[in-house]
Amino acid sequence: MAGDVRRAYNPVLETLSREELRALQFRRLRTLLERVVHRSAFYRRRFAERGVPLDAIKSLEDFAVRVPSITKQDLLDDQAEQPPYGSRLEVSEHAIASTFLTSGTTGIGQEVHPLSWRDLEQLGDSWCYKFHWIGLRPGDRGYTMWPIALQVAGVSLARGFQKYGLQSYLVAPLDVGRKLETMRRFPPSFIITVPAYLTRLTVVAQQMGIDPRRDFPELRAVDATTQAYTLDWAREMEAFWGAPLTEMFGATQSVPGIMISCERGVHRDGRRGMLHALEHRLLFEVVDPGTGRQVASGEEGELVVTTLTREAAPMIRFRMGDRVIYQAASECACGRPFAGIQAGTVARYDDMIKIKGQNVWPEAVDAAVFGFREVEEYRATVFIDAEGRETVAVEYELRPTVALSEEERRTLPARLQTDVRERVGVTMNFAEVAHDTLPRYEFKTRRWTDERKAGRRVERYLSR
Repeated sequence: MAGDVRRAYNPVLETLSREELRALQFRRLRTLLERVVHRSAFYRRRFAERGVPLDAIKSLEDFAVRVPSITKQDLLDDQAEQPPYGSRLEVSEHAIASTFLTSGTTGIGQEVHPLSWRDLEQLGDSWCYKFHWIGLRPGDRGYTMWPIALQVAGVSLARGFQKYGLQSYLVAPLDVGRKLETMRRFPPSFIITVPAYLTRLTVVAQQMGIDPRRDFPELRAVDATTQAYTLDWAREMEAFWGAPLTEMFGATQSVPGIMISCERGVHRDGRRGMLHALEHRLLFEVVDPGTGRQVASGEEGELVVTTLTREAAPMIRFRMGDRVIYQAASECACGRPFAGIQAGTVARYDDMIKIKGQNVWPEAVDAAVFGFREVEEYRATVFIDAEGRETVAVEYELRPTVALSEEERRTLPARLQTDVRERVGVTMNFAEVAHDTLPRYEFKTRRWTDERKAGRRVERYLSR
């Protein structure tokens, strides 16, 4: 792993006490609230309707109790009433640098998020914290497998590469073989992708005879983002790529703040690491979905974000719908004052599927299925069979680089079924399919389809 020496990108911020950081957050929050009341019809209306006394907000705790949260549906309703941006916009349309759409994760439509040039500049700078913390240097080669489209992720990452001074290799349009050939020709210092696609890269690299320790000697980190993963998988990836695994969490709604792993990595001594929030730009809460109260360190809850420095269209107490595990700043030995969330465990509350009376989290099925190293990918369909029974059919592909005897191959479906049933309490029917039959995911993972409602096909597990 990367060692224990703290690499400070911004020494002033990173050496603040927790109390000093919270005081900075509150000053920025007060400025934000005063601004939106004057410039944003959306927030002015919401605060007035709910009788929010801004002059009575004298602490971050007051803010969390008195200011109502907002949801995706609130934003969609607002932009439908005043298209295309809604009434949150605080700058003139001429000041908008770019407009991004969310990926439609919840299935209820896409939010429109305009960003100013200042917003984009800050977002690029947020990435620089990550690059510096994990030991990259200006001039290093950065590879991203993320597509650049109307989602903020790919565009912001490219801006971060530029701001930090990395050589940018935006290889998303290439097929997996050509990606790896390019990497062999121009060896990477940093790779960012999603866990599912990192598995794909690993399998194809093995087939092509690529040994990252030999062919990519300057590789300093591999970032696996947007999807939960097991510690066994993380260790396997690090062993093959010869570099520590890192992670980030971000969303269009949280711009320009992101959450990032530090030099201590995403796991150590058998325990998961931490993604630190850049709290000078992002005020975040992790609340119990039922009570709305902040959970304690180590407990899970829903992520709620407030963008402290966003200019064009701020977000105030936006309920993300993400299930995370809160971690206090003291949970990480790096010594930074930034609290955050546990690495490798982010999930979506709306990904949970009720099957045969059981709550099934796709991440739990992932942990079971990918606990079998011989499995490269799977796809699950929930449906009502001809006899009216709820049924789960799971197709899986084998890794071509893992040798299996005929007996092991024959008994694998039963072993998968048993392990999944023990973990989630639901029997699923596993069937092997030909390799390269199932789709591969470079960004958003869509493994689950629910066909139980007549005339409706619902795709689930669209990871952030």
